[in-house]
Amino acid sequence: MSQPTLPNIEPTETAACSTAVSAMLSALAEKRFFKLISGGSLTETEKIAHLARAYAMAGADCLDLAPDLQVIQTVESVLQELPPPHPVIMISLPLDPDPHFRKIELDEPACIQCGLCLPACPTEAITLPEVLEISQSLCYGCGRCVPTCPTEALSLLPFQVESQMEAALSHPLVEAVEIHSHYVDPYMLATFLEYWRPLLHNKLISLCFRIDNLPPEQILEFYQVAARFSPLPVMLQVDGAPMSGNDDPAASRPALEAAGQVMGMFQEHGVPLPPVTISGGINRHTATLLQDAPCQEIAGAGMGTVARKTIWNLESSAAIETATELVAEFKAR
Repeated sequence: MSQPTLPNIEPTETAACSTAVSAMLSALAEKRFFKLISGGSLTETEKIAHLARAYAMAGADCLDLAPDLQVIQTVESVLQELPPPHPVIMISLPLDPDPHFRKIELDEPACIQCGLCLPACPTEAITLPEVLEISQSLCYGCGRCVPTCPTEALSLLPFQVESQMEAALSHPLVEAVEIHSHYVDPYMLATFLEYWRPLLHNKLISLCFRIDNLPPEQILEFYQVAARFSPLPVMLQVDGAPMSGNDDPAASRPALEAAGQVMGMFQEHGVPLPPVTISGGINRHTATLLQDAPCQEIAGAGMGTVARKTIWNLESSAAIETATELVAEFKAR
């Protein structure tokens, strides 16, 4: 790779784990980890409160949220009402342009009010009372609506999170961060970690990426940059098909296969295997697939679209019951 020499990453001081983080690390070690992915761009607080309550009560190990202070405070209020144990609160951050951080933009003059995009939206962010309207807080940038538009009035634009990052990272509820990367550039990661060191020194770090055709050496170096920085185990979340979740039994195959390739890279190069989890296309069938021999070393899964959609419009008690059934399938490994 032609890039500048990596900065000298000094490890942060050892930090004591909270009860929640210790429990999450145990779930990873026991290969029964389950994370709700709320969405890096989902900021609608009423829906987030609904999701957080249901999946916290269901026994999720982690709630992965947008780096938005109002979102974090909403979840904090929910957890204060619930008995322990509580899940770890993680926020997702973009290292570079990433599909998890974008929203739909409407070109109003080009819109013909046909309504073809409405059924494509999994969060009901698009409505058509008289003219087409988009709730930006409900949109998490999945892009399903874009190909339905006959006039190209819909497009995806990056969702800016930089202004919120310092406040989000400073919140005491946030004990973990997931760094999403498209380029998987070790130099960019080293620079990012050094810049945010004062607010990252005591947080668990997860790295989320797609392997595509990246050289194994680049992926390993990307991981090792974070491993040298953090006193806690560094998680890897291998993304299959981002935000593609549906009930297809084969939907999570790309993520499972990619995780297998990543674990093979570590083994081949003699690098100790970190906790490897999967995302992208995860549904209840994934729990069964994780029982298969090739997948048994995968530590667990993060579920987004299906986990949200499954309880989106259920009332609270039904949502908790449904979420509990879903999480239990992953906990039964």
